[in-house]
Amino acid sequence: QVGRLVQMAAGKSNTKRVTLEMGGKCPLVVFPDADLDEAASIADEGLFFNMGQCCVATSRLYVHEDIYDKFLARSKELAEKRRALVGDPFDEGTQHGPQVK
Repeated sequence: QVGRLVQMAAGKSNTKRVTLEMGGKCPLVVFPDADLDEAASIADEGLFFNMGQCCVATSRLYVHEDIYDKFLARSKELAEKRRALVGDPFDEGTQHGPQVK
């Protein structure tokens, strides 16, 4: 809504050029015939890429109810593996250090 207001104000006042970075709510849709390992891996990377601080981060998942439990279990496994990569930023094995929001 704010982006639209900025765009309208720019248009009314001398038709200024504006570029709006409004982030995204990028959905990932997983159908019953999907490769669950691949879909879970894509969801994991899409969510945690750049610590989730990315305008194209996968912030919404729509998973068909027939495969939901299997997908959730696989996603949980990947998240638990990723947890081992969180830690001291001076440790070479760390992939996710402290963050400030």
